Amino acid sequence: MSYSTLQSIRRYQSISMFGGGIVVTILILIACGLGITSIVYGYLDGERRNFLNGVEEAADEVQMAETSFRNGVTNTQLIWREIDPAPADVTNAFFAHGQQLAIKPYPSLVVGVPGQTAQRDEVARYLALSFLLSRICAASSINRGRTLEGYHYSTRTGMFGFVPHLARDNPALASTDARAHVLDALRVDFDGPPPAANDGRPNVRWLPPYVNPVTGQARIRVAAEARADGRPFAVLVTEYAPEYLLSWLSGRAPAGTFFIASADNRLIAIDPDVERTNALTEHLLSLDVAREGHASGEPFFRDGAIVFGSKLSATGWTIAYALSWADVMAGIGVQAGALAGATLVAIVVMWLLLVRFHRRVLVPVYARSARVFDSEALCRSVIAMAPVGIGLVSLSDRRVMLASDALTQMLVPHGGDHHALSAQVLEKYDAFVANGGVGRAMMTEFTLDARGAAPLHLEVIAHSARYQGEDVLIAAFADTSTQRRLVHQLEEAVRAADSANAAKSSFLAATSHEIRTPLNVILGNLELLERTALAASQHSRVRTLRASAEGLLAIVSDILDFSKIEAGAMSVESIEFDVIAVIERELAAFAPVARAKGLPLFADIDASGEQRMRGDPTRLAQVVGNLLSNAIKFTSEGRIVARVAVGRNARGVLELAIGIEDTGIGIDVAQQARLFKPFSQVDASITRRYGGTGLGLALCDRLVEAMGGTISVDSTPRVGSLFTVRLPLRMGIAPKLPVGARAGAGRTLIVVSPEDAWRTFAFPHLRAWGFDVAMHSNPIGIAAGCVARAHAIVLFGDSDQWRREALDSLGGATPVVLATPDGPLQPDVAGRTIRVSSYSLNGLRTAIEQARVVSAGQRRQPAGEAGDARPEAASGTRVPRVLVADDAAVNGSIFREQLDVLGCMVRCVSSGGAALDTLVTGEWDALLLGADLPDMSARELAEAVHARALPCDMIVVASHLAPDDARRYAASKVECVLTKPVTLADLRRSVARIARRRGIAFPADAADERPTSRAMAAAAVHGPGR
Repeated sequence: MSYSTLQSIRRYQSISMFGGGIVVTILILIACGLGITSIVYGYLDGERRNFLNGVEEAADEVQMAETSFRNGVTNTQLIWREIDPAPADVTNAFFAHGQQLAIKPYPSLVVGVPGQTAQRDEVARYLALSFLLSRICAASSINRGRTLEGYHYSTRTGMFGFVPHLARDNPALASTDARAHVLDALRVDFDGPPPAANDGRPNVRWLPPYVNPVTGQARIRVAAEARADGRPFAVLVTEYAPEYLLSWLSGRAPAGTFFIASADNRLIAIDPDVERTNALTEHLLSLDVAREGHASGEPFFRDGAIVFGSKLSATGWTIAYALSWADVMAGIGVQAGALAGATLVAIVVMWLLLVRFHRRVLVPVYARSARVFDSEALCRSVIAMAPVGIGLVSLSDRRVMLASDALTQMLVPHGGDHHALSAQVLEKYDAFVANGGVGRAMMTEFTLDARGAAPLHLEVIAHSARYQGEDVLIAAFADTSTQRRLVHQLEEAVRAADSANAAKSSFLAATSHEIRTPLNVILGNLELLERTALAASQHSRVRTLRASAEGLLAIVSDILDFSKIEAGAMSVESIEFDVIAVIERELAAFAPVARAKGLPLFADIDASGEQRMRGDPTRLAQVVGNLLSNAIKFTSEGRIVARVAVGRNARGVLELAIGIEDTGIGIDVAQQARLFKPFSQVDASITRRYGGTGLGLALCDRLVEAMGGTISVDSTPRVGSLFTVRLPLRMGIAPKLPVGARAGAGRTLIVVSPEDAWRTFAFPHLRAWGFDVAMHSNPIGIAAGCVARAHAIVLFGDSDQWRREALDSLGGATPVVLATPDGPLQPDVAGRTIRVSSYSLNGLRTAIEQARVVSAGQRRQPAGEAGDARPEAASGTRVPRVLVADDAAVNGSIFREQLDVLGCMVRCVSSGGAALDTLVTGEWDALLLGADLPDMSARELAEAVHARALPCDMIVVASHLAPDDARRYAASKVECVLTKPVTLADLRRSVARIARRRGIAFPADAADERPTSRAMAAAAVHGPGR
């Protein structure tokens, strides 16, 4: 299909759509016109019905007036036959008063024209008739509910009368000529013979308006002759205002104008509610409704008006109803406007939808069609230039419909056989579809055997499609023969590298074992020797030897750890642990080292004591220890502050931030670039002055990176440095006030410390626990009443800061919590004094809670790693029994002597089988595995003990702990794993946990709570350096 065809389709679509829109618009307009026409005709039909109703109303008025009038005339004729002349006195009075007589009580005025009343008998008889006529008129007025006006006159004498009567002194009746003129004006000309009336009813005529000669008012009249013996003797006339016949219109307010016209086109009456003007009168007369011959009620159009007309019964007049086009528009305006508005809205909406459809559908479809044309051309070009082979295979006859040049060239060395290729592809695809792969892309690979050439390895990606009306399979072929050869070579290289790494790991493990095992013997013997009775100089030498050995161990450990990292053998754990407790232990371990150098070591912990973290606690402690060691080493005066905080970083990730700030020598910006390089220090003078290998910070950097964090430095020469470690928390932030922690609400604590740093550290945590805190810098001067009311007194700072007299000033029964840097991590109660480490948040809180027990005169031993076994849990005086499994005589001897010092019952075995046989008796509380045994490894022995469910806990002492070994030990329920060298404190803590769980009394020995080996190394002459 060419572009001209696509353009023709677009043109035809536009013509069809917009042409159809024009046709629909015309149809809508026609429908709107028909609707408005229907509305007009409906409106005119309604007005026609209104007109016909009006005709009926007017005819009823005419009929009522005629009936009443005809009855009056009939009564007059009957009376005339039987009436007697009026009495002579009445006749005489008539003449005596100038031929005028007012009749009462029914008001009437009878007037005679002098010169025309010579016949007195006729006068007398007509006077008698006048009296009766006044009564008849009064009765008719009562029956009609309105006062009837009119007059009568005699056809036989010059007498006439008015009902009701007028004033006798009316100027129109003052003279004889005036009366004769009035009588002539009142006469009605009944031309021609009277019509034959079979029913004998009087002949009634309606007369057009005239001006009453006496009252001067315009009136229409209904008149009839009263006859006797076929001759008229009087004429009776009733007058109405011209608007009388249209009085029923009052208050109706029709849209047009009702009016009545005579046969000679004179205006009889008009709607009384319409203001009558000359222009309106001329317009209505111009309609000439009387001469039209239309059927009654049918409209006709004249002079810009719509007119309905009908004859008004016997009057001979025409009643008409005229509507102007303005009246029609006013009547249909709302309906027609709504229809026109709806039509306009429909047209606008239709065209908006058409335009929107054109822009949103047709134009994009055309654009997509154009892109399809472009894509087809592009695809053909891509297929021709593609470096991979592309082909189309028909699913019906399995022939290759299209093959790219690359595919053809790919098959040339193998005979160019497309059929073998398509057969294998379709075989793979049929199997793929049978396994539920319909509608998905197939990715597979196969080998195409060649004629004498090397096999062709192909990777294939295929998907079903449609092409030229057929179901096809489009497939892309990539020759992976060369890649397979490279992969094979790489696999060989990887196996060689894995072998080398395994050799490195074995070497590191062996080296670690060979170095740590003699160090364990050296340090163990020095520790045991230090506890014997020696001279002062001997004790000094032992301490020096021990510190040097600890320094050597730290250097060797750093070198081994860094070597593990370089060899890729270092791995970090991901377990949940108490991160604040880890930091507190490191601070407590380095506090004596800092104190020995005269440096205060402060803590600022902006986190809950219950905060937990997921990561590697051992490596975290190693990093914190290295940073504290460096800070102490390079600071000669001032202070060291460890800052800990948890929160969200700029990316919203929860993290732990640890900052070690010192006031040491500082580092300039240029030297900071070399700070984290291995075996490198800031300058040569640092090594001469402070010693070290330059691995400390490099190791910290690698460990922090392995834990997914960052380490940074902010330093100023001769001012100090701040090293900040940021690690992902991988857990939620624990609240500073855990559930149930507000037990201190409403109680007061007195906190005394000469150092602002300790007060700043303690205050927010004590407030969060619900205490009211009173801060003081010196115990002297605190009011005795305040001391008596306090829950406890907390003294922060070094123990030698408090003079005896200052402590004596706090006399009384209030417990005293002594929080010192060298205090135990868990509280130790002695009388009313409770000692605890100033770095331990949980220990401080437990100590404050212990104060309540102390103040109540009770004593409770705190729980913790360093605490003694609870007396109530002890059963007798049995000591822990420990079986040591180690084939090295020296190691076994050290472990035995250390356990003897700790007060344990010990037995040593040198094989795994012997250990299992010994444990079967169930008499042993713990099994200490010191090394791999001749018949099984330490890990296999731990698994065997766990599999046999032997009733003992296990402690493993290893020179090197691989991640797999750690996981297997955990799965075997090993109580703890210690790394050589092992101190008395390490053993005591492990055995104490086992003894506490088994209810065995195990006495505490404060002398065992010594600094860690890294802290001891920091106190030695040679330690890890920057």
